Amino acid sequence: MEELEIEVLKRLVEKALKELDEAYKRLPDVNNGKTYLWRGKERIRLMTKILNDMEG
Repeated sequence: MEELEIEVLKRLVEKALKELDEAYKRLPDVNNGKTYLWRGKERIRLMTKILNDMEG
């Protein structure tokens, strides 16, 4: 795995976790809580794609 790929994955993981945490906190209070969850899921999907491409 190249150093740049590792760095990108680290940033994606950090952002995904931060947004999922925000969604958890906000979901009962505001209507856009699902947006935070969706963004986190999309970043996790991208991480999965990168990892799968590296394996294959």
